[in-house]
Amino acid sequence: MKLEDRVSVRVGRNLSRGNEKYDATLIAYSYDDLTKDLDGVFIDSKPIESSRDNQDEPHLCKYGDVVFSFVSSKAGIVSKENQGKIINQNFAKLIVDDNLIDPCYLCYSLNESPSMKKQMTISMQGSTVPKLTPAILKNLELEYPSIETQRLIGKAYFVLRKRQALAKKELELEEQLYLEILNRLDQQ
Repeated sequence: MKLEDRVSVRVGRNLSRGNEKYDATLIAYSYDDLTKDLDGVFIDSKPIESSRDNQDEPHLCKYGDVVFSFVSSKAGIVSKENQGKIINQNFAKLIVDDNLIDPCYLCYSLNESPSMKKQMTISMQGSTVPKLTPAILKNLELEYPSIETQRLIGKAYFVLRKRQALAKKELELEEQLYLEILNRLDQQ
């Protein structure tokens, strides 16, 4: 089944065109924000109203929205920390009915599924920085298990991502500690 059969894709706003209403007060959602959201900021709490479309401000991130980066081909779920940021044309909001598709499972499928990775690799466009287009994203073929299985896989995926991020942070802190100790020993 094509992604567009169950998911609405809303492409971010072209910020280079300038709109005073947005420019002065809002911060753009970035790849760094996506990475932080994907690495577990979201896992401990439930979204208020996950992935519901916001007609008034369609380009603003809401807590629980699924966002997809066309440049990195990664999907994540907006955390409380990043709600209210505006998404640019390098991102899309993926609007789902969470009774049919678990948002965490959708992220898992887009980020890790071998079938999806193969489809994306074949479809990538661009000479310098290959990236997906909204049309290609909409036409990706996705298989959906039962909603219970989706929820189980999605939760496990985000737990894994959070554990990986914590392990990476632990290594960074351990390195800092050892370097500080070595620095102090060297100065004696």
